[in-house]
Amino acid sequence: MFSRRTRRKRRKVFCEICVQKIKTTNMKTIKILNYLFVAALGFFAVMFGLDRFGNDYANQTADTILYTEEYCQDIIGFNGVIPLEITMENGVIANINVLENKETPSFLKKVTNSGMIEKFYGLTPREAVNLDIDAVSGATFSSNAIIKSVKARMAIYDKEVNPSPWTWQLIGIICCAIVLCVLSVCRKRLSRG
Repeated sequence: MFSRRTRRKRRKVFCEICVQKIKTTNMKTIKILNYLFVAALGFFAVMFGLDRFGNDYANQTADTILYTEEYCQDIIGFNGVIPLEITMENGVIANINVLENKETPSFLKKVTNSGMIEKFYGLTPREAVNLDIDAVSGATFSSNAIIKSVKARMAIYDKEVNPSPWTWQLIGIICCAIVLCVLSVCRKRLSRG
C-alpha cells in the first residue's frame, strides 16, 4: 500500500487534473457558445436589415397627411414658397392640395388645370421622386416649385418609412462586436480563476 503522504499527493494531482479538465471543457463550451451566439446575432441583424429593405409602403393602412412647408423653405415659386398638403393612402399619393400662398392666382390655376399634379397620384414616394415631369408652360416657376416640393417631401418621407438596410445591419454588427468583447473578458476571467 501507499503511504499517507503519497496518497495525499496522488489525490491532489488527481483533483488538479479534474479541475483542469473541467476548466478546459468549460472553455471549449464557452467558445462554442460564443461563436454560435455571435453567428445567430449576426444572422438576425442581416435578416432584419434585409427585411427593412423591402417596400414598407404596402404595410401602411392609415392615411397620412404630409406638409411641404417645413421641409421646402428653399424651393421658391414666382412669388415665394408654395406650401402643399400631400395625402398618402395605402402607401401611395392620393391627393395634393396647394395651400395658401403668394403666387399669382392665374398662374396657379394654369398649373392645377394642366393635370400636372394628378400625374403624382397613385405613385409611391420612391416613384414620385424618380418621376420625370415637365413644367407647365406659362407658369414655369410655380410648376417647377410644386414639382420640386413634392419630390423633396417624398424623398424625406421615403427615408422615414424605409430607412437604409445598412443602418440596421450596422447596428447588428456593433452589437456582435460588443458581445464578443464581453465574452472575451469573461473568458479571460474564467481562465484566471
